[in-house]
Amino acid sequence: MQPRFIRVAGVVAGELPSVVPAKRNRRRASAIVLGLAAAVLASTGPAGAAPGPVNAAPVSANAASGPVSSTRAPVVNRVMSWNLHAGGEDVSAQAREVARLRPQVIGFQEACRADVKEIQSQLKRMGLTYYVAYGTVRGDRWNCGLWGGNAFGQAVLSATPIVERGNQLYSQGGTEERGYMWVRTTVNGKATWVYNTHLAQAGQRTERARQVDELTRATRSRARAVILGDFNAEPQYAELGGMWSSRFRDADPDCGRAENYPACAPTADANPRRKKFDYIWLRGITAPGGNTVVGSPHSDHDMVYAGLR
Repeated sequence: MQPRFIRVAGVVAGELPSVVPAKRNRRRASAIVLGLAAAVLASTGPAGAAPGPVNAAPVSANAASGPVSSTRAPVVNRVMSWNLHAGGEDVSAQAREVARLRPQVIGFQEACRADVKEIQSQLKRMGLTYYVAYGTVRGDRWNCGLWGGNAFGQAVLSATPIVERGNQLYSQGGTEERGYMWVRTTVNGKATWVYNTHLAQAGQRTERARQVDELTRATRSRARAVILGDFNAEPQYAELGGMWSSRFRDADPDCGRAENYPACAPTADANPRRKKFDYIWLRGITAPGGNTVVGSPHSDHDMVYAGLR
């Protein structure tokens, strides 16, 4: 078995093996670098700061250039999805990114268990306490290194207790094991089923179609459900047809079954252009403000979040 992520001269090659991550424009990169400096300074505020209001204003797409919020209460209706790039990034910086957005529920993909534990610990030190559930798909050390906790896959963090949880491998993972996990928790004061998944890699549409079928069958009885994840497919790809026909809708109102580029906000580095791979699928729930895509230098995927009603 070969390691999935190889670092050569500071470059990580990974999740999209058939493409070379596109470089983001210099203006955006400069804003991010300046923002990280501001974030480090802001994150050293008083540890005992009192929680603020939960209905925070939306974070702009350049949120990485802003400070970590001094308001420590999670935003009760905010859910977020983020592919962490399989342990190839700065975990402390990733924790600060999450703290800045303060979601109620977070779905991580390409998550090393030890990294998630460290993010959870650092968030607690910043005044944000989360419960955690793991959706392990691999127990080897290729993805996460000797100190990766010997587990890799998905994870869900929730600011409210996780009442139920589960994890399931897909019958056909493709070139790697893939699966989905689920929890029952509270979002915006309502009991909500939250699923988190990562579908097969580029060039494996048949496998992704089967995975979508298994995922939608598993969620069929859930009237109020959220699916977070990296689907490695754009909205118009045939393999996502099962999502649309199962009455799921993307939180991004510009994304539908038809060709959506450039209106549908891209979320991942790809070639020849950035693509929409990361989703917040909703059934029985609405996202009045749509979703927000927040760029970060700490993954090859953007953070995506939405406020649910």
